[in-house]
Amino acid sequence: MEEILQVKNLRKGEILRNIGFAVREAEMVAIMGPSGCGKSTLLYNVSGMDQADGGEVMLGGHEITGLSEEERAKLRLSGMGFVFQQMNMLSHLNLIDNIVLPAVHADKKHQKEYYSRAKELMALFHIGELALRRVNEVSGGQLQRACICRSMMLEPPIIFADEPTGALNQTAASEVIDAFLEINRTGTAILMVTHDSRVASRCERILYMLDGELQGELTLGKYTKEREKEREKQTVRWLEDMGW
Repeated sequence: MEEILQVKNLRKGEILRNIGFAVREAEMVAIMGPSGCGKSTLLYNVSGMDQADGGEVMLGGHEITGLSEEERAKLRLSGMGFVFQQMNMLSHLNLIDNIVLPAVHADKKHQKEYYSRAKELMALFHIGELALRRVNEVSGGQLQRACICRSMMLEPPIIFADEPTGALNQTAASEVIDAFLEINRTGTAILMVTHDSRVASRCERILYMLDGELQGELTLGKYTKEREKEREKQTVRWLEDMGW
């Protein structure tokens, strides 16, 4: 697999210090570390949501750190997907309208096709019957799966996720990670910040951050249900070795 994302010597004030790593096509990677270590800042700078002070970020062969804010915004809309702990759905719209909104904003000419795709994605993640429900009429796990549908509308090659299960109970979190695994199997790369070792253990690799630097990496390989418990134990042992 080719590398879809390359990060070299990324710097942001005192928060990020010469960060370097890569994410391959269709790879699912977790970033872990204690609160305040720079995980979310790293995600925002790698995705162009924030402007780094130095270094290089290549996405799909294109250097993005030198782009203007307007150029980065266009790239985020068309070439990336985002899922956050705070789900940022509009309460006055139903789920399917929330899901298609960014895509329609990007291209109003294909609204009919976007609604068809939204229905397919909602069916894939087992929330198809909730299309006309409002945000306050569904569970947290269902709402986060709707957010994943929204992130996939324009079929981005990579999704950036910041603590996507942080506000969910264990059952809902498991459902959401199952959804991420499903889209990862279709070829979408995922770079995810998480505090949850169970969530991280389902990823292909885990990067560990401390004080603005990457301190270690654990390679687990592609997730399989048969090795789930073994992966969880391996992840916990590794995190303990890293000082978690």
